[in-house]
Amino acid sequence: MNCLPLVEKMLSRLLLVFLLAFSFSLQAQAPIQYRLNLDNIQHHELDIEVTFPALPAKPLVVRMPTSSPGRYAEHNFAKNVYDVTATDANGQTLPVSRTGLNEWMVAGHDGSVVLAYTLYANRADGTYAKADNRKLHLNMPATFVYGLELNDRPVELIFPADQYPEWKVATQLEQLTARSFRAPNYYYFYDSPTLFGDIRFRSWKVGKQTIEMAFLSPDPDSLLDAYAEWTKQIVAEQEAVYGELPQFDFGRYTFLCAYNPYVSGDGMEHRNSTICSASVPLEGYSERLIGTVSHEFFHCWNVERIRPASLEPFDFDQANQSGELWFAEGFTSYYDDLSLARAGILSREDYVSGLSGMLNYVLLSAGTRHRGPIGMSQCAPFVDAASSIDPDNFANTFISYYSYGAVLGLALDLELRRDHRTNLNAYMQLIWEHYGRTEVPYYIPDLRTLLAELTGDEAFAQQWFARHIYGSELPDVEVLLRDFGVSMTIDEPEQVGFFQLRLNDTDEGLQVRGTVSENNPLYAAGLESGDVIKTLDGKPIQNMEEWNAALETLAVGQTYQLEYIQNGIMTSGTFTAAINPAFSVSIQAEDEMKASIRKRQNAWLKSGVK
Repeated sequence: MNCLPLVEKMLSRLLLVFLLAFSFSLQAQAPIQYRLNLDNIQHHELDIEVTFPALPAKPLVVRMPTSSPGRYAEHNFAKNVYDVTATDANGQTLPVSRTGLNEWMVAGHDGSVVLAYTLYANRADGTYAKADNRKLHLNMPATFVYGLELNDRPVELIFPADQYPEWKVATQLEQLTARSFRAPNYYYFYDSPTLFGDIRFRSWKVGKQTIEMAFLSPDPDSLLDAYAEWTKQIVAEQEAVYGELPQFDFGRYTFLCAYNPYVSGDGMEHRNSTICSASVPLEGYSERLIGTVSHEFFHCWNVERIRPASLEPFDFDQANQSGELWFAEGFTSYYDDLSLARAGILSREDYVSGLSGMLNYVLLSAGTRHRGPIGMSQCAPFVDAASSIDPDNFANTFISYYSYGAVLGLALDLELRRDHRTNLNAYMQLIWEHYGRTEVPYYIPDLRTLLAELTGDEAFAQQWFARHIYGSELPDVEVLLRDFGVSMTIDEPEQVGFFQLRLNDTDEGLQVRGTVSENNPLYAAGLESGDVIKTLDGKPIQNMEEWNAALETLAVGQTYQLEYIQNGIMTSGTFTAAINPAFSVSIQAEDEMKASIRKRQNAWLKSGVK
């Protein structure tokens, strides 16, 4: 039998398989290129051309994202996309059909599509995009469409060489030339906010890595230098928490700092960069703005690398729901001002007094009757820069996972220091070693396991998570703070007051503004937003002056009648008068503190930098 034809047939098949594999490899590596045209940016229009090469033989589907890294809600970015057209590699027009609210399809191509569209971009912050005659301020998901099933392709971004030649680019993307940049895939591309404008840079080395600050600001160089110096101290303090910096891609971390009247306030973390924006300059506002820098940098460990499994993989077409934001955002919020205090940017007195707002908000809220920190975290898609026109009852049912988690972080830190001869820094280091450095996504039970490992006390870890994480019981923060030389003092201990009650003088009379808290005694009387108060304890009420005078006659613990108009109906109810529970937080006087308490306080607030 002649075997030659069979061998030739087998070789032919092997060659075909090789050619197909090679073709697919080329497809996988062929970069998708985005080119920008700035002809009409004074009208906030950015013209974008996208080249999709080496496409498979089927219609190309492109989408505008509806979610963005760092945000936990959905956004209608596609509303700002129009004039969508397409051609093939030879310049022949291709049909474009809109197949969804944020989706377009291009059929009949020859393996390559050049898609063009106009983006209206008029909000500069961490979530959206802005084009104007001063800058491009780009959050990538709000700016660029993506090709479906092309997620693993390299992506290149090319700025025009002949437009605004004096402008500079700031981004975490890999730089190819002065005006071209590259991402290994779409995920990295969408996680890389970019500024293009009259940028001034500051940078320094930490080990072999570079920390860079890119400023869009009218401030003098001396202020930029001072702000960069503060940031150096923050970086050092937070490195001390974890024992090391993350390994940044390309050996660089970039703060994109836009402080000018032409942007909106925000802070948004990314893997190797962050957007920090405010509609004010540094001059006169540095102390207010530096807290955002601190918060966002802490995220390069906590949430960017110590990452909950609920955020993986990140979905650009819908919001990821996460029950871990009390840790990812809340513990980060605990460390942001604490880092400033440890660095000496905030005095200890100012740091402690600054806890007042957060503690009042969390400890006095009715929210824990309805949800614990996991449930609060799962509300993120409804509250994280999301908007709706129908009213909600979040004043009674929701506590921000930022503040709630920060209180939990504070309480756990103090309890670990007082009772377990360790601290929250050691806990964060342990989590970093297991889930951050390795970039293995975690689940809530993993955090409980590591708390038990840290303390050597399984019962404590189980109880703490059962009460405060899976449940909604708040820690006894007042006792914990007292053991560290910090006092919580009721502001008006003798005076009747109504918690979070907001009233306005109107033509109709004294009107309730905003939701009445369940913790307000007047909630029991049936008082609701929009009601007009008519009498208190039988005394006519027409304005704030008469209301305040009537309050002076009330006694704590006594029951009174309230009359008000609700939906045009005269209504009445009774309530029991109580003090306003609002309190202030302050450091105890030195001569009032025991030496052991002073030692505890110092260990808690001192710099971690050696």
